[in-house]
Amino acid sequence: MYQQPPAAQRGRAARDRLLFTPPARLGWTFRSRRALITPYTEPPPDPEIIRQQAAARLNATQMSWQRAKKWGIRPSLIILVALVALAGCAHAINPASSSGITIVTAFILAAPGLGWAGLRYAQLSNARTFDPRHLYQAEHGQWEGRVAEHERAELDRVADVPEWGSADLISPRTDVYGGTLAGWRSLLTVHGASILARQPLLVADLSGQYALAGLAALARDARVPSAEYVLPRDLNRSGLLTRLSGHHLADALAEAIHAGPPGTARTDRAVDVRVLEQLCTALAGTGVTPARLAAAVQVALGREAEPGLLTDEEEHLIGGKLFGDSYQSQIGTNLVRLDAFLADLARHAGTTPPGAPPPPAYCTLFAVEPGARSARAELLAALVIQWLTVEVTATTATDPAVIIAGADEITRQHLERLADACDRRQVPLTLLFRHLRGEATAMIGGGATAFMRLGNHHEAEQAASFIGRHHKFVLSGFTATMGSSHTTTSGEEHGHGTTQSRGYSTTRGWSEGDHLGEGTWSDSGTRSRESGRSENWSTRWPATASPYLLVTRKTAHTGEPVSRFWMNRLFRDLPVTTRQLRDDRIVEEALAGRPDPLHLSAVFGFSPRTGLRYAQVGLGLPGEAEADEEHPNQSDGP
Repeated sequence: MYQQPPAAQRGRAARDRLLFTPPARLGWTFRSRRALITPYTEPPPDPEIIRQQAAARLNATQMSWQRAKKWGIRPSLIILVALVALAGCAHAINPASSSGITIVTAFILAAPGLGWAGLRYAQLSNARTFDPRHLYQAEHGQWEGRVAEHERAELDRVADVPEWGSADLISPRTDVYGGTLAGWRSLLTVHGASILARQPLLVADLSGQYALAGLAALARDARVPSAEYVLPRDLNRSGLLTRLSGHHLADALAEAIHAGPPGTARTDRAVDVRVLEQLCTALAGTGVTPARLAAAVQVALGREAEPGLLTDEEEHLIGGKLFGDSYQSQIGTNLVRLDAFLADLARHAGTTPPGAPPPPAYCTLFAVEPGARSARAELLAALVIQWLTVEVTATTATDPAVIIAGADEITRQHLERLADACDRRQVPLTLLFRHLRGEATAMIGGGATAFMRLGNHHEAEQAASFIGRHHKFVLSGFTATMGSSHTTTSGEEHGHGTTQSRGYSTTRGWSEGDHLGEGTWSDSGTRSRESGRSENWSTRWPATASPYLLVTRKTAHTGEPVSRFWMNRLFRDLPVTTRQLRDDRIVEEALAGRPDPLHLSAVFGFSPRTGLRYAQVGLGLPGEAEADEEHPNQSDGP
């Protein structure tokens, strides 16, 4: 039965009162009051809707103006002209007659129609000169005023809500990796105080750095019933071994001795447990302590024990018929191993007879003395874990919470056994690992995982790999692209493409000056829409290597001239022939420059004699240009 803390604790500071409040937390997280306010639901004015409304208004006024012209101006003018004409005729027939009444009547009858038309025309003029941007700016300013008023009201509503809230636990088991000594002390203080607000607490500090100093001081100041033990100095006072029965003590010592890496022979462990159980049974009458157990092992090895630790009956039983000669010869190795571990443990446990174990305190703290890593420290760490496992399993009252700082010193098998025991009893378990390596990596993912300052980039890579395996989907951007093309290759090419993109981004940020310096609030948004259209037509292959003016689908790639059949079909319905076109081209070449027969023959591929005839034509001399039919390179192609 755990001792309950006093109900009222006066004189505690406001900070301590916040620490000793449920639920269990790992620390504090900042929550802006702006994140707690109810968002303003009214959307901002849309300039597109305002523009559409202005266009609809202009259209309506135009239609009203057309109706006013048709049914207001025209009838009114007809009535006015008719009555004025009638008055003029009457005055022409009878000069003495009065036409004023008729004219006044005409204006009175025409006034409603003309006034109605004038009103509609004024409305049309206003609609034409109306700028939707001015209306949008006015409505947006009013909307911003309503937003600011709503925000002020909401901030006044949440003004008393604390901005620092608890970082609550999301699962019974929490694994913390990395961190400095100062960080661990702060974490243990905040986390341990929140647990003590609702249930007992067992803390084992195996780091050798006394990381629980802050929690121990806070518990003393708050008058929480607590017990603090520094191992191995307080091993005998703590009752760590006296609370265990002979069977549990044998199991705990065997598990602690065989707490090394996997691969230890299971038979050696079973034999060690059996030997320890028999020795504990033999010593049960006077009590089992580490010193008496070490003396019993020495007697079993054939040596004399320290005087006063064992009675004569116990020495005679253990050194004689307890094991037997044949059995004792087979367990010699096991006895030597037990003597190596128990002898060092007995020096710290003392030789005084064991007293009644102290009642379990509401807050029990175990800390390993600072020092280099040794077999004694590993044995003590394993014994503490075994004691915690037994304590969690055997607890019948309020289930305590367990915190282990420096869980790197414990093997994975023992940690998993303790975690399973805590899981069965729904006991909160918090493990603090100094490094993310070795067997600590195999423990990751068993519960909620928290990362503090890691030792090096390898550990950071392990943490990033673990975080990356959590599947998350965050929609941060959306892009839509549409395109189409149409191509025709029958002597010409048509291309058409349309591309449209649309995006929207909003950036919000805040920082307030009532808590940490001066602050600013920013809210910005951008929206863009782009569209484009491009068209291109070409009547020739753009990348052909053919030197000829006329090409086909085949010759555009081969570089050869077109065939006679293709040329004849092309010029079938034309008033000229290919021969005439060729002759005109040669004459143009001769007229454009100096008529050189050799130049013409080289360009057009005929003989120099034919070139001389074309040169004479170019010089205006009499002669007729005839083609050299004997030239092998002559062709009718262009």
